[in-house]
Amino acid sequence: MWFEEIHNDFFKQGIKVKEKIAQTKSKYQNIEVYDSEEFGKVLVIDGHGMLCEKDEFIYHEMMVHVAICTHKDPKNVLIIGGGDGGVAKEVLRHKDIKVDMVEIDEEVVNISKKYFPNIGDWDNPRLNLIIADGIEFVRDAKDKSYDIVLVDSTDPEGPAKGLFNKTFYAHVNRILKDDGLVVAQGESWWIDMPLHKEIMKVIGEFFKIVMPYRFEMYMYPGCNWNFIMGSKFYHPTADMILQRADLIDGLKYYNSDIHKASFVLPNYVKKELGELYKW
Repeated sequence: MWFEEIHNDFFKQGIKVKEKIAQTKSKYQNIEVYDSEEFGKVLVIDGHGMLCEKDEFIYHEMMVHVAICTHKDPKNVLIIGGGDGGVAKEVLRHKDIKVDMVEIDEEVVNISKKYFPNIGDWDNPRLNLIIADGIEFVRDAKDKSYDIVLVDSTDPEGPAKGLFNKTFYAHVNRILKDDGLVVAQGESWWIDMPLHKEIMKVIGEFFKIVMPYRFEMYMYPGCNWNFIMGSKFYHPTADMILQRADLIDGLKYYNSDIHKASFVLPNYVKKELGELYKW
């Protein structure tokens, strides 16, 4: 038995699975959990693989610690999405940070707590879980109330579609402090370059520095995927806090060398992005 994902009508990737162990239809999306020998349990939303136990730490560590080790003194972090709890758990490794996490679909949280209990840190008192529409939350949030915003979304379809437009990022810019920064899921420059460029362009409307960085995920089609950082002030390699980056307990992937190397662009990517790449 295989779980297969077709991406952009030209790429198919499959994972051999033993069985489907859960399936539910929430108000927003179809959620499935598979069990496999090689990848452990696999979370699938609307036919797209979201995470597996084997490599979830790569995505979560790279979304979080690159941002936190770029900012000089983050205290308040907002996560949009992230219902599996992995991004929040990584932020909470940093003892002085409080987290607001806004997830639209409570079923994703419930499924994650039941089938992926080690990924989240749900009982941490510094985590404020809010079941709400992230777009509406950002629209209504106070000016300059966060140091970092992490947009841990699915692909730009269904409930996540509004997380990729100018109106959303105008509000993200507004609710960030003067030295704030945002990290967003940026698809893949390997198999999604047009969409990657669209996201770069939108973020670039509102941030002085806009730079993509890479990470490798077995779970995602093509394995080469990207985050995009938009920053008002700090540069992710020139201003990174080396001491903080190498003193985080329990990390499996991220370190200061990975941080710096992840921002190195292949020549064809640098040429393709052109002025969208603001560094």
